[in-house]
Amino acid sequence: MKQNIDFHTISLTGRLCYLFMCFERYVTACYPEKDWTLVAQKFWQWTNHYWDEGCDIYAQIIPEFLFEFDDYEQTNEQFDGNLSKNDYEQFSFLYKDVCIEEINQLFMLGIDFDNACEGSDFSNADDITIDILEKAQIILSKHHISYPDIHLLSGFSVNQKNGWGDFLDSSYLSIII
Repeated sequence: MKQNIDFHTISLTGRLCYLFMCFERYVTACYPEKDWTLVAQKFWQWTNHYWDEGCDIYAQIIPEFLFEFDDYEQTNEQFDGNLSKNDYEQFSFLYKDVCIEEINQLFMLGIDFDNACEGSDFSNADDITIDILEKAQIILSKHHISYPDIHLLSGFSVNQKNGWGDFLDSSYLSIII
């Protein structure tokens, strides 16, 4: 399972995409009977938005945040009124009979990634984001899931926008959508 992957040439946006690719491999391998389309749509949208806006939408997929409160109204208030009741109900159904602890651990890596990059520059976020990707790989390895193909991210160069990378529709990397 262990591969020598050099993330140092990949932009932060590309690394975020790699993280999403890890998420997809995990959920489709561990829970193939479930429809993960809504979750995938929420995280792949991130690269189309400003970083903070994308992360706010992404946070809607994390069970720890979704189920912190007892009902939809309280949860929606936590998301500033931006979580639809339909999405909340779909997530509630989707997360039944899954290992919530591990899903939280994996999906919270996206929040850790955002925190590592927020208000920072590439040089400060470089090693921290690589550590986060390696944590995702550890979870995949635990389940004998192969890593995503790093070559799919060859267009995500650290030479784009001071290491951040360009805004783009990255959903073409999805194996779910």
